[in-house]
Amino acid sequence: MNLTPQENFWKVVNHEEPERLPIFWGGSNSSIVPSHYDTLCKHLGFTAYNNGVGDFGVINLQSELKERFHSDVELLLIGAPHRMSLADGITQDGMWGFFMKDVGGFRTFPDQIAPLRQAKTIDDIEAHPIWPDPDDPIYYRGQREKAQALHNSGKIVLGEASYASAPFFIYPWLRGVDQWMMDSRLNPDLYRHLAQKITALSAQILERWLEQVGPYLDVLCFYDDIAMQTGPMVSLDYYRQWILPYEKQLTDIAKKMTRAKLSIHCCGSCYDLIPGFLEVGYEILNPVQTRAKNMDAWRLKQDYGDQLTFYGGVDVQRLLPFGTVDEVRQGVKEVIKTLGTGGGLLFATSHNIEPDTPIENVVAMFDTAYEYGRYPLKD
Repeated sequence: MNLTPQENFWKVVNHEEPERLPIFWGGSNSSIVPSHYDTLCKHLGFTAYNNGVGDFGVINLQSELKERFHSDVELLLIGAPHRMSLADGITQDGMWGFFMKDVGGFRTFPDQIAPLRQAKTIDDIEAHPIWPDPDDPIYYRGQREKAQALHNSGKIVLGEASYASAPFFIYPWLRGVDQWMMDSRLNPDLYRHLAQKITALSAQILERWLEQVGPYLDVLCFYDDIAMQTGPMVSLDYYRQWILPYEKQLTDIAKKMTRAKLSIHCCGSCYDLIPGFLEVGYEILNPVQTRAKNMDAWRLKQDYGDQLTFYGGVDVQRLLPFGTVDEVRQGVKEVIKTLGTGGGLLFATSHNIEPDTPIENVVAMFDTAYEYGRYPLKD
């Protein structure tokens, strides 16, 4: 029948078996860290490519590279204001004004330089000099035309509103993670004011962006890392009281403006938070960090396989960097068999490919997924 990537995608998210497993290589959290991108391109013999750009994973992957790895997705990323390079390798974001620093091949967001770290009052919050302007055309310029062209290609359109879809990324980057953890208890009025300000500005931008691109998206990504290797940073009750209401303001807008499936990115052991994610309206879980506590592929499929689609799952902590090629091939087959039987899997890594990953393992992973991920799956 030769279904298009989009047609295969909609079968998968409706928990039906596709003709071929969709391969997701190209989102900001299903790519490769910029510091390893040059090595990958040179190893594969690509010469005409731009330097990798991205806070986490490369968002400007060369089209020939995506084709080599059988990618079925195209990334549609909202526009963003220009950033400012400061001393000591620090960059200031142009949308929210938080600070980033490159350390050891990764981009970090140190608590010590969070711009609102010392804020004590709502007036201190309001005095912050950089807030996003929803009227800035940089967010929307040319987005409708680009989205329509990507949709017409037949590829899966992966929409990322970036930092207009991540209220609890932005909060700790403005205040520091430690202050974020304490504010709801020690200064709840400040917490509510800042959380709602971030959410309200994000909502205005998200809504105007979706007016342009909503009809053409297949996936819309949201981001809120609130889990660690051993469990969530907060309880489910805390999540429902202090985080869920803000996230739901954004997903409620999305539900009205696009048929796209809503994806939540939460690293680590987020198993205990999944009931809350479902209440918010998330339908896809990313990045499926299977080495974290209670995040075993079989457990996720058994308990939530009829409610969630899993986007990710191939281990970047041990298997990809330290496994042999044969071990990688076997690990890929196990992930596909466990999470992909009956549909429900969008094949990707459990986060961006890291700098210590051998290129031959990257090649083996994608080639195995392409060869094995044809339905019905083989034993």
